[in-house]
Amino acid sequence: MKSYLEYLKQEAKARNVKLLKAFRVAEVPTSTYYRTIGEATELRFSTASKVLEAIHEQERRQIAA
Repeated sequence: MKSYLEYLKQEAKARNVKLLKAFRVAEVPTSTYYRTIGEATELRFSTASKVLEAIHEQERRQIAA
């Protein structure tokens, strides 16, 4: 089973979106991003959902531009 982080990485890569930018757009602290990347903590479902929505929003913005 994939972790939330692995799923978010896959989605961001498929949509050509930088994961750090998605965290910022989702208004999730960058410290959460770095702790998660460094495997110090796991993402909560609610946080992962916000970031996933931000990834989709970034993709929509890229298409509109």
